[in-house]
Amino acid sequence: MAFDILQTDWTKARAKMAAWRAPIKARDIFTGTIVAESTTLNDLPVSKFVVRPRLEDGHLAPISKSFATDFEPCESEKSFYEHEWDLDEKVDQKSLCLPFNLTWLQAKPGRFDFHFELPAHVRCLGLGERFANLNIRGNTHTLFSTDNPNHNEHADMLYKSIPFLILNDGPLYSGIWLDSPAPQRWDLDTELSGTAKIELFSRLGFNLYVFAPTTLADLVCAFTALTGRSALPPLWSLGHQQCRWSYPDQATIRDLAHEFRSRKIPCDTLVLDIDYMDEYRVFTHSRERFPDFKKLAGELARDHFKLVTIVDPGVKKDEKFEVYRQGLSGDHFCKTARGEVFIETVWPGLSAFPDFLSEKTRQWWGDKLKFYVDNGIAGIWNDMNEPAMFNNQKPLPVPLVELPEAQSQLFMQQGENGAVGHFEVRNLYGFLMGQATHQALTRYRPKERPFVLTRSASTGIQRYAAVWLGDNSSWYEHLQKSLPMLLNMGLSGVPFAGVDIGGFGGDTTPELLVRWYEIGIFYPFFRNHCALMGRAQEPFSFSPKVEAMVRHLIETRYRLLPYIQDLFWMHRRTGAPLMRPLAWEFEDQVSRDCDDQFMFGDSIMVAPVVQPNQRSRRVYFPEGRWCTLESLLADHGAGVQIYEGGQTILVNCPLGSVPAFVREGSILPVADIMQSTAEYPSTDITFYAFGDRASSIHKDDDGISLDYQKQKYGEWMIYIHDGDFDARPIFNGLTRPKRRYFFMPSGSSKKLPCDLPQH
Repeated sequence: MAFDILQTDWTKARAKMAAWRAPIKARDIFTGTIVAESTTLNDLPVSKFVVRPRLEDGHLAPISKSFATDFEPCESEKSFYEHEWDLDEKVDQKSLCLPFNLTWLQAKPGRFDFHFELPAHVRCLGLGERFANLNIRGNTHTLFSTDNPNHNEHADMLYKSIPFLILNDGPLYSGIWLDSPAPQRWDLDTELSGTAKIELFSRLGFNLYVFAPTTLADLVCAFTALTGRSALPPLWSLGHQQCRWSYPDQATIRDLAHEFRSRKIPCDTLVLDIDYMDEYRVFTHSRERFPDFKKLAGELARDHFKLVTIVDPGVKKDEKFEVYRQGLSGDHFCKTARGEVFIETVWPGLSAFPDFLSEKTRQWWGDKLKFYVDNGIAGIWNDMNEPAMFNNQKPLPVPLVELPEAQSQLFMQQGENGAVGHFEVRNLYGFLMGQATHQALTRYRPKERPFVLTRSASTGIQRYAAVWLGDNSSWYEHLQKSLPMLLNMGLSGVPFAGVDIGGFGGDTTPELLVRWYEIGIFYPFFRNHCALMGRAQEPFSFSPKVEAMVRHLIETRYRLLPYIQDLFWMHRRTGAPLMRPLAWEFEDQVSRDCDDQFMFGDSIMVAPVVQPNQRSRRVYFPEGRWCTLESLLADHGAGVQIYEGGQTILVNCPLGSVPAFVREGSILPVADIMQSTAEYPSTDITFYAFGDRASSIHKDDDGISLDYQKQKYGEWMIYIHDGDFDARPIFNGLTRPKRRYFFMPSGSSKKLPCDLPQH
């Protein structure tokens, strides 16, 4: 249809925008109850406000279960999460004393408005997955889980919704967590008025948490004490993973495995995208292309490859398909307000969608996952679980003034309090699918750590799954943006995260792939993945020169596995992410403003090249002394390259080099080169020291089982004093691995044998 600009009613358009941006002084229609509680988490005061509005039928909104906080930690780790809420006297919202003069009101039956001051110097971090810089101030952030493959500056709604905002005022950090799975819109001073606004589109109320000002580390520690922390992942999942949409048949997968092993490029996991299935039917495999599905997994396992498969929620509408028939008979599918099964189009064609809000459906879905366990599949990749629908990718009405009534919300779901509109709980869909998958794998393999990867997620997903940030592209902009995006994911409680190395969409270039691996070896989740239509980007898809550079980088990742394992242990204890902003460790202004460098744990700083045709970059070195990681690991002793901190220095960054620097006073546990983590238990570990005085904590466990939850692990305090090595056991719950240990003193070129004592 032609667009006639002369016939456009611009007055009406402005009025529409004015309705979208609700007035500050909207009339408060709230009636209901407010319960105020308080607690301390790791000595940090935290306030909680439970708000239940009175519904139009006169009843109070039911108290909904918070899946973000409802979990049972293992017995040995309960102390990390222990807290009790003290009930404050009954309050009304006028008496609430909240930071930054935060106030709220109910503007409409389906919308709550929050307003708070945002002084010009205050920085905003967090909110999970945002296509933005580390400081997300100045933008509007809509939290409504959506399949949006167009990642650019206008990409607002993405796959994950974690409404935890961190406010940085000088050296202090405070937090606001709006615990609700309903759509939210956070306007962080887009009008430069020094104010921020949150719109919560819900008819059922909310829980609001306010965290007192503290350090960034203590704030994230407190937040993850509420929402949980990642379990230790299986060691193999920290290795190199290779995926493509799609490897078409089992012969291709066998050839792929052969290429990695014959070329001695380390790899642990091969990933099957949607084409392994029979016409995209979930819980099936193609009899033509993957006729020996179980045999294939067994063959790969003998060559030390794990096989991971994609699992989407859409169930093909086909009366002859057993899974669809079971879903109908068991009442497991989402339904419209008229009581009909909701049907939309995804990969299998017309499909029904499991109602994961229902506990019995989560159990049923978990039972069906036995298909993969019986076929030797090592881990599950949950995709399309926003849920994505080809004909309805953006189901939320825009502009949204208030949440539609339940019968107008696409479909209904069945919760513990009865039927609820889908929009009210949409942000939980991927989370609950991940929970069901994690619990099923734990049930079927009770002695093994499960591996689950998910695209859609909400607060607390770290307890059940790793995440990747969806359909990025082979652009340098997406390479650069991966840093602040993953940093904000970590600050939002999710440490096991990554992006598709090389980019998913489009055609990568040899230079871009190498630069991406230079950063990617420090992503906690480490996977190369590209789309069917794009250029192949396996490490051996380009010239021998490129292959050699990528091999070296992947080998560096495997050498750092002992250090990476230590970082996951640290996350278990403190909630600290693996990838951290410089401000996590340093309080100077340059560190606070920096989002093109990051700390990988407390010892390694990564400063990658994120632009084409660059062979150098300016690196900011915080206080102290630093040396290049590559020179430290090169065993050249006096050849270690050192930089004095407190300044910015132009540093040469040759293509294929590791863009990382080690902080003085660090001890890095480093493994010898291996082809897969199957070799890890017998691989030598060397403790590399930088500085005459250093200390660190090193842990070890079997990397496979859940025995660490029963305190079957080893923990040592490692000291370097005037070049001498000393290791003292902190906890002895593990028989020492059958490997040799060495010590590389700072400035030396000779490894010295050392030991990790048991007593």
